[in-house]
Amino acid sequence: MTHSNTPVEKILLVRMSAMGDIVMASPLLKALKNRYPDAKISWAVQPEFADVIRGHELLDELIIIPKSQWVQDFKALRWFKLWRELRQMKQRLRAANYDLAIDLQSLAKSGVLVKWSQAKRKIGLNSREGSQKWMDEVVDGNLVKGDLISSEYQAMAHYLGCSIGSFSMHLPANLDTPNWKTIRAELGSDYLVFCPFTTRPQKHWFDENWQALAQCLPVNQKIAILGGPGDKLAAEVLMQSMPAHVINLVGKTRIQEAIAVIRHSQGVIGVDTGLTHMGIAENKPTLALFGSTLPYVNTRRDNAKVLYHKLDCSPCRRNPICDGRFDCMRALTPEWVVQEWQRLNQGVAHIEVLS
Repeated sequence: MTHSNTPVEKILLVRMSAMGDIVMASPLLKALKNRYPDAKISWAVQPEFADVIRGHELLDELIIIPKSQWVQDFKALRWFKLWRELRQMKQRLRAANYDLAIDLQSLAKSGVLVKWSQAKRKIGLNSREGSQKWMDEVVDGNLVKGDLISSEYQAMAHYLGCSIGSFSMHLPANLDTPNWKTIRAELGSDYLVFCPFTTRPQKHWFDENWQALAQCLPVNQKIAILGGPGDKLAAEVLMQSMPAHVINLVGKTRIQEAIAVIRHSQGVIGVDTGLTHMGIAENKPTLALFGSTLPYVNTRRDNAKVLYHKLDCSPCRRNPICDGRFDCMRALTPEWVVQEWQRLNQGVAHIEVLS
């Protein structure tokens, strides 16, 4: 832990992506506000993920980093336009005169923003890809033990001398949800949420397992399936054998509308994806199905649990060696998931396993 006597009035956080990582970094907002109550906090984020924290009551400014557009400009040889926009961003960050800038993403693309800010104190979290040379200090995110959710960000909070407390994730209290009335009318008030989709196939559960699970749940309790626009085709395939009480909302909700769906639900079952982590952030009964990745074991909540079958090869992360069988996820049978869901809800939900 290190303390600085330098007054901190302006703080820059850089965590541009992805959705789940931003959710898990959210406890830092409260920790920093407690440590520096008068400080203004800015967060640099890519536009496609900005709504995860847009309007957060502890956040003073969002700085949108159009990384995808910059990459397109580079590939299209629009170099003058790119140079102009990069220069403008560099000038904006420098003009803010930050007292403290923290790179929470650890990469060159995030570290360079901290470098450009010329903050009085520049700190990186697990900095790599050469970004560590731009930092005044680098924090080891592995110092917090116990396989806790958000553990690396807790390590940063501890390093800064913040009061840790529960270190719970929090999403914006006030959401921009123009279509919420229509969504709520379709779902009603008693429904669960399935989050089946994520970035890599080895993190997916199998369609037939989701379908079997849905068959085991009471037909009078609807199930909302959430996912992004890129998951729409996979969702259509999944829905072909789903019972009638399952509602496909994949690609039909904005991020903050998806948060609202989770916030008003009776619970969440999902794979390693940002939407599942949101269930924990919203203090909903949440069952997380992990296999090739194991971002955490301890959810910090009594009503949230990780289901994980340890194999010699797991977690393999981005390098599966099972020839596409994904044995670690196959081991999570629908019957096991139902049993753990019952335990998680302490018998409140009536679930029948069909043979």
